[in-house]
Amino acid sequence: MEGMGIPTAETNPRPGGARTQTSIAIERLREEIITGKLPPNEKLGVKALAARYGLATSSLREALSRLVTDALVVAEDQRGFRVSPVSRSGLIDLTEARVGIDCLALTRSIEYGDVAWESQVIGAFHRLSRCTETTEPNSAEAAFWSNAHAEFHQALIAACRSEWLLYFSGLMYQQSNRYRLLNAFSRQTATRNALHEHEALMHATVSRESTRACELLAAHFRETTRQLLEAYAPAGGDAFESDAARR
Repeated sequence: MEGMGIPTAETNPRPGGARTQTSIAIERLREEIITGKLPPNEKLGVKALAARYGLATSSLREALSRLVTDALVVAEDQRGFRVSPVSRSGLIDLTEARVGIDCLALTRSIEYGDVAWESQVIGAFHRLSRCTETTEPNSAEAAFWSNAHAEFHQALIAACRSEWLLYFSGLMYQQSNRYRLLNAFSRQTATRNALHEHEALMHATVSRESTRACELLAAHFRETTRQLLEAYAPAGGDAFESDAARR
């Protein structure tokens, strides 16, 4: 799904425009897991999914195996595959890892980025500012905002000169997006001005204020996490797990 994960060889068309059944399966599975259509801990039956997608079982099995490396799927000995679980502690751990990786990548981008990169960041923010963030996750507006949001965060670190940093940042972005879309998105408070946060981050970045930009980015990630945890708090215990079990 565009804007929801990192570019991979499996999801890109082959020369001439052909796509393998495995690449199609990976794209479908990734989208359905991240959006919650395939909920946490869901058993992933190869035959049933192959029939639903109209693909070969061998392609589905290979796709599931590859998504294990994205931490979206868990392979269990002698028991097949299931969707990776989610938890409050997992979200907190993920957030702090994102802070470390993305702040390092942002610092390097500010150091190495040129005027073209600055224009990319400004342009990405402009597109984001023209999108409406909505609580309807399956709407066209939500898709536009999600893609523009991903594009903005990708633009911030695009000049870091590290394929590894970009890879891990993209991997964690799709995981964070998964938490955001597991119903908590519609429960977030309406008092937050996320666009203002993005604007301040954009200005600090193109002004080459590395320390300030990283502080804003870290605060932005942590505020999203705080709101998600707060939204699930009334359920008690590890509420993400509880929500997953009810599906």
